[in-house]
Amino acid sequence: MSKKQVESVLTQKEAQALWRAAFRLLKNWEISDAEVQVLLGGNEIAFRNEQQMPSEDMLVRAHLLLGIHKQLRVLFVDKRRGYQWVKKPNQTFGGLSALDVMMQRGVEGIIQVKEYLEAENAH
Repeated sequence: MSKKQVESVLTQKEAQALWRAAFRLLKNWEISDAEVQVLLGGNEIAFRNEQQMPSEDMLVRAHLLLGIHKQLRVLFVDKRRGYQWVKKPNQTFGGLSALDVMMQRGVEGIIQVKEYLEAENAH
């Protein structure tokens, strides 16, 4: 979803719901506040209040991360395994975890992980 699509498709209420859902997901992944901040592309002020309206870039990241969650739910019946998968080393990523890839490469890394999972689920 591009920034323009986010802008034109989501109401403020929907955007805030997406934002809150992303925070819940990242809590389930058991990652640090600093990692959440990097993954969602914001600054400390933006993360003090989950109710605050996030930027377009942050909404795109949230949308992509929830897409990863959706793919993990298809791949793993037990949602906990999906949550754990994010931190496990993966040969496809050169021994890095999906979280490492996303942290190091930003939006491109998030897209890479999402596309990998989509391909896995297509088999």
